[in-house]
Amino acid sequence: MNTYICNDLHIGVQRSGGTTPKSAAALRAYAHEQHRTLMAHAKDGDRVIVNGDLTDTFDLELSDTLEVYWSAAQFLTERQRSQLIWCVGNHDLSKDSSKLGTVAFIGALLESAFPRRFQLVTEPTDLSGDIYVIPHLTNQSLFELALDAVPDGTKYLLLHCNFDNPFAGQQDHSLNLTRDRVAGFRDRGITVVLAHEHQGRTAFAGKLIVVGNQFPTSIADCLSHGEAQVDGRKRLMVIRPDGGHEFVTTWSRDGAYGAKFAEVPWSDTVSAPEDAMFIRITGRAEAEQAADVASAISKLRQRHGAYVITNAVQVAQVDTPEVSESLEDIRTLDVFELLLEHLTPDQQTVVRRIKEEAAC
Repeated sequence: MNTYICNDLHIGVQRSGGTTPKSAAALRAYAHEQHRTLMAHAKDGDRVIVNGDLTDTFDLELSDTLEVYWSAAQFLTERQRSQLIWCVGNHDLSKDSSKLGTVAFIGALLESAFPRRFQLVTEPTDLSGDIYVIPHLTNQSLFELALDAVPDGTKYLLLHCNFDNPFAGQQDHSLNLTRDRVAGFRDRGITVVLAHEHQGRTAFAGKLIVVGNQFPTSIADCLSHGEAQVDGRKRLMVIRPDGGHEFVTTWSRDGAYGAKFAEVPWSDTVSAPEDAMFIRITGRAEAEQAADVASAISKLRQRHGAYVITNAVQVAQVDTPEVSESLEDIRTLDVFELLLEHLTPDQQTVVRRIKEEAAC
């Protein structure tokens, strides 16, 4: 039996920056599609573990909730000998423990419909004798106690936290794993498999594996910041029956495994590839060109089908009142024009009149 490990799918993601209502809806549909694609790697008898942050928020909209349920139910129905395990991450849980989240709700339904083949992990759990998981916990103190209790004989320790970030443990709803902890697990022969961070990398001679997420839902996800993404790829981790592990490529920036990423100069947005679904507009502009930059990006968003188009253009700053007022006008115009794209002609007329009256 192979065990497939994925994480940080962020289904139901709501991106405000770089999207229009239409492209934001397409991005959410894309995440559902990728969820099903990841599970499809598993054959009948294999196991799939979602190591936290299946969802982007603890309270998904009902349409997304139903889609997640049916995707999971279909997987378990088609693979009568397979298991599906969801470990909760920080995005799957409410900061108010009295509120039932979407993952917990769907999990209860799946556990009832598929007993012994679906499992929702909300506390430290031994999954098979050699895989031990600690899901997201409410604070750093509880997390440290759980780390102390990892049993001997564990080969793979699955966690959902930051690595070597001393500030994370002090933040609400965030956890941190120290280098000393990893060294201690390494000395015990335990490989730590980390979720939560979206950029993949390895450390401690391979005894720390930050898997990274399997597909992007933002421009930041597309950029290469880790060892696993030197060649612009993302990966799915597979633990084999012999105890070893390997990786399966699930996404690449060139579009060979799905949604393509492209960087496009602001001065030549017409060159943006039509099949690019994540576009980063780059380059440098003088202050007097700021309006041209905003216009070029706005026009690209209107005509292109990309999920996300973000502005990474460096605009030279001139510390004068005239430039500050001009930039503020540009921001207002950009948002206003984006709004008009989604209104009927009659509605546009009314909104334009209101804007003109407000300017008087």
